[in-house]
Amino acid sequence: MLKKLPLPNLSARVWIACLLLALVAPACEEFEYSPYEIRLADDEKELNTRNIAKIESLGISPSDTLRFILTADLQGFYEENEAMAKHIRARRDVDFTLVGGDLTDFGLAKELKLIHQDMKTIGVPYVAVIGNHDAVNNGQQAFRAMYGEFNTSFAVGNSKFILLNTNYIEFDKQAPDLDWLEKELVAAAGYENIFVLSHIPPKNFEFGPEKSDRYHQLISRYGVRYSLHGHNHSFNQYISPDGKVPFVETAAAEDREYLVFTVIGSQVTFERTIF
Repeated sequence: MLKKLPLPNLSARVWIACLLLALVAPACEEFEYSPYEIRLADDEKELNTRNIAKIESLGISPSDTLRFILTADLQGFYEENEAMAKHIRARRDVDFTLVGGDLTDFGLAKELKLIHQDMKTIGVPYVAVIGNHDAVNNGQQAFRAMYGEFNTSFAVGNSKFILLNTNYIEFDKQAPDLDWLEKELVAAAGYENIFVLSHIPPKNFEFGPEKSDRYHQLISRYGVRYSLHGHNHSFNQYISPDGKVPFVETAAAEDREYLVFTVIGSQVTFERTIF
């Protein structure tokens, strides 16, 4: 016959319970945070909307010189991004920065937040378009929560900027929305300069092979000044098939290079800048 063991007294039982809780708690904490959750501070929400409002409030007139930076493909290059942010902040000669997509590798809100920690220190507003890496996993929801609509536009001085989602594969062939683009181009008719910024250029298959011809037709018909892109991780410039519209692809952040565009009236120039 088994001998019945006495139960520990109350204080002993409390001590044992605390010990078990201490042992179990660290394991539980590992599951309290999901890499896919989207938990943003108030100053991390609707960044494009808020930064566009800052750009529009600069009071730049059509006769003023406008200067902006183009960068793209910041994904995971945190040391280079930090160096770029410091370099831009020290310039004090640009009005805003455009980010041509792929702020992330895996479409995680945590990655977007880390990039924003650097970009919010550059001293000027920045506006970002979604890249294909930003659209994987639940990246579309994270990007929308943090930056806003995938297609957007704004105007400053004598220039109109149109940000277009061209992630054909990640958006089930629904992007790019060229009907939306044409409406924006029609509305931009009164501006001397029209810039269209997207991540994937139309020469890439990932743009959508059945969409590239119409894109070229639209930007030529409406006199787009520059078609701006990232995605290919190297600097490149070329002319549209009809010889009317220049294309520029900026290097990735890992190359420690960005582009600086200067707009004076209808004259637009750019220079490659190493940091």
